[in-house]
Amino acid sequence: MAEKPLLDFFLAEAEDHLGVLEKGFLDLEKNPSELSEVQELFRAAHTLKGSAALVKLNIISEVAHSLEDVLESIRDGNTPVTRSVIDWFLHTHDSMKFLISEIISGNPEKKEIAAEVQESLKEVFSEKKISKNIYSEKKKVIPEKRQEARRKQDIEVSSNYVRVHVDNIEQMMNLVGELTILKNYLLSETKEVLNLQGEVNYANSRLIKEIDEFSSRYAYSIPDKISYVDTLLEDFRELEFDRYDELNLFARKLHEIIDDITEGIKSLTGSFVQFSDHVKTMERLNTDMRNLISQSRMVEAGRLFQRFTRTIRSLAHQSDKKVRFVVSGTETRIDKVIYERLSDPLLHIIRNSISHGIESPEERVSKGKSEEGRISLLARREGNSVVIDVKDDGRGVDLKSVHRKAVKMGILQKGERLTKGRLISLLFRPGFSTHEETDMMSGRGVGLDVVREAIAELNGKISVATSEGKGTIFRIKLPLTLVIINTVKLKAGGIEFVVPSSLIQELIEVDMHQYDREKESVPLRESHVQGKDLCDLLRLDPVRPGTKIPAIVFNLMLGKQVALLVDEITGQEDTVIKPLGRFLEGLRYYAGVSISADGKLMPVLSPVGLLERPIEIEESIRSKGKDVERGRNILIVDDSLSVRKFVSIILEQKGYNVYAASNGMEALTIIDEHPVDLIITDLEMPVMHGYELLRELKRRGLSWTIPTVVLTSRGSEKHKEKAASLGAKDYLIKPFEEETLLQTVSRHLKTLPLT
Repeated sequence: MAEKPLLDFFLAEAEDHLGVLEKGFLDLEKNPSELSEVQELFRAAHTLKGSAALVKLNIISEVAHSLEDVLESIRDGNTPVTRSVIDWFLHTHDSMKFLISEIISGNPEKKEIAAEVQESLKEVFSEKKISKNIYSEKKKVIPEKRQEARRKQDIEVSSNYVRVHVDNIEQMMNLVGELTILKNYLLSETKEVLNLQGEVNYANSRLIKEIDEFSSRYAYSIPDKISYVDTLLEDFRELEFDRYDELNLFARKLHEIIDDITEGIKSLTGSFVQFSDHVKTMERLNTDMRNLISQSRMVEAGRLFQRFTRTIRSLAHQSDKKVRFVVSGTETRIDKVIYERLSDPLLHIIRNSISHGIESPEERVSKGKSEEGRISLLARREGNSVVIDVKDDGRGVDLKSVHRKAVKMGILQKGERLTKGRLISLLFRPGFSTHEETDMMSGRGVGLDVVREAIAELNGKISVATSEGKGTIFRIKLPLTLVIINTVKLKAGGIEFVVPSSLIQELIEVDMHQYDREKESVPLRESHVQGKDLCDLLRLDPVRPGTKIPAIVFNLMLGKQVALLVDEITGQEDTVIKPLGRFLEGLRYYAGVSISADGKLMPVLSPVGLLERPIEIEESIRSKGKDVERGRNILIVDDSLSVRKFVSIILEQKGYNVYAASNGMEALTIIDEHPVDLIITDLEMPVMHGYELLRELKRRGLSWTIPTVVLTSRGSEKHKEKAASLGAKDYLIKPFEEETLLQTVSRHLKTLPLT
């Protein structure tokens, strides 16, 4: 049986196909002359057969194959659709449900099921019963004991997985993002109302004080000329009846009104406090919903680590080294977007570890080490971040060689000394390499700088620790998700920006008199760090009323801190980060754009791009990276999710970049948008099948530039000849051996070295 991840994919897919088959059989029984749906049923059975064979479920594959044979016979007009045939279809469907439910329960496949299906098939298609109207007889085709078995198999098949299109998850995350923005707006408005409440209370207290003083002054005063309110009281003297003039009554009425206003404000305050509590509850629910949806698009780190097993084996063999690969924390879950974009940076680091770090067996023995080197990958969660360590037990970074090469390149002056951390940071400079000669794995000057750029684009950071003779650790820290992250808001030149809080080391206040603009130096406790003014970098006019201004300190690399001076730090909030898109993707100072609580767009600063790397250097390096990838891009076209995943894993472990499509139409769209060097396609697919895809590639003239390999369960010469006539360069039959697939791919690709 296959490994669990692949088996889970099969089970999720099989559940869908079983539903299609059952509905289709019942529809076919109602309209036996309507054969348009037979092709869909045939395709479902065909896919089930191939997928089951790939995950080593041979009994299910055999039963699906029997189903496929009968459907093919009906499709070709050789077998009529009778009630006995429909009964056999449903019985066979129940048998597959039973087999799959046993797999889910952890039980092995039951071989007798396949034999029983074959036996029932013989009964249905025996000449004796085909020649008679069997349903006019009392005797049933399916024996009573088999019907009883069928009743027992009336169970639900569930793999505990549902198939959700990634676009749906992205839309859900976008909705959560909009809810987050609304929540931020309500919190902002609530804060303003509560501030207003304080001002109203203060004004109310002043008014009450004045009225109290007014009332005390005039409450019982009787001027010389008294104008009584009621003439009926004129007959009473002062001691015989309390008498008030208009001024007295006005003071009393004002006091009563203020008392009413005070009670109203108290009630209003209570309502806003309750409203604030509700908004906080909404914030908690929003956070819970965001985390739950984020989990649905997260994958285990072990799936990412699995990609490197064969690559490490191959690279170790090429360099005549012995390397043991160890992984831990494989259950740690990471965002799917990070998963997809982290593969290349990790591959760069691993290649460096094998090329620069791990010694030859002879050298290791001479140093008292074991012949076998060790490279380990560790993933763990720290708060709202994921940390991935790449560790080797090799020779460590030769800092003396780094210093000599830096002097030779003019980066350092002869005799100039740097701290260990600053020397290590030189490894991430564009074009820097301590190897004088290039080989298949290193020395091209394209590597760690590209790694750093890729990590920065993910709003992450990388650090290095090394010990001479003992080894090196590369530590990558990334946010849990790239959709909604915690940010610090700041202002410069009247413009509001944000920066991910995970990248910030600390916030400080800088006296402008102590800022050395020429040397770009800022005091930080007992020492100085490099300081850069955001307004200078972006050519903005600063808005700074005082001499002390805030600064954000970033730890861009071990031992290198940079303080970014800004006009104002305005707050902190969870917010939505949107990519810039293709039109603005060259703006390396920015990592995207955010939306504030009041709906304004705020640029998201990229500390690495802003504080270190010149744009022109970045673009040239980026171009080199694209050139290197040519000749490694493979498109898999198959309507079976299991097949696509299985083939993708095999190829990605060898370092290939894989695209996937479920039919020929999707494949053509990918070819139009992405570089494709090789196509592996199935024949029987919905929308546009494999032969149609081959014909369209030939019509476009692409069959000469993009070799196409057919991967199908159809092994007849007729199918092979048809594919070859339409331009297919090779033909593989499912199930296949991994080595055969890799040899075929290698034969048709001009393989370029991984970098």
